Amino acid sequence: MELDQLKEMWDDVGSKEKGPSADELQALLQKKSKSPIAKMKRNLFMELLFILVLYVLTVAYYFLNFSGGMLSLAWMLIVIGVLYLLYYRQKRRLLNRMECVSCEVKSNLSMQLRVLEKYVKFYMWVGTLLFPVVFIASGVIVLLYSPDTTADPVTRERFFIWVFLAVMIVFAAVLTIPVYFLNKWYVRKLYGQHIERLKKIVDEMNEDLVER
Repeated sequence: MELDQLKEMWDDVGSKEKGPSADELQALLQKKSKSPIAKMKRNLFMELLFILVLYVLTVAYYFLNFSGGMLSLAWMLIVIGVLYLLYYRQKRRLLNRMECVSCEVKSNLSMQLRVLEKYVKFYMWVGTLLFPVVFIASGVIVLLYSPDTTADPVTRERFFIWVFLAVMIVFAAVLTIPVYFLNKWYVRKLYGQHIERLKKIVDEMNEDLVER
């Protein structure tokens, strides 16, 4: 029966005469919609911790063991990490706003949900397209600056460089296909399924209002 109560409150939001108190709406909304939001926030935080640990260890390894051009790999990871932190900040702020039940819930929740979907799709596509770019760039950096390759005169020949680049592009194209499906599964597991659940709740409430 809580869903029926929530639908009534959803319909009455903004009404001065019979509008529900913020506390009443919060108590019900949290039971029905905060759960998927809370799960997405938790997954986002766990993902942040994993990326920070992985990137810090990898960057530290390169700075401790290499110098010169090979440090381009470390700087590339730093740039990607900073961009991810900016994305994390925006997504976290959006999820926090979606939990604000006193912020014009009826008009804002649906709009915020659409924005969240765009964030998640953007994240999936950028993560997929970033793979071949990083893969090829890493191979080129290793070829040009690694002590093992620079010591071999064969790797300095122009023909070898072009063949190496062509092979890297082919491998990147082939590997991007499974990376896309893996990334799609990963993003849905962490965020997509919870967004679908939240959309279902919002759609049910909107349908009920139309019937009235």
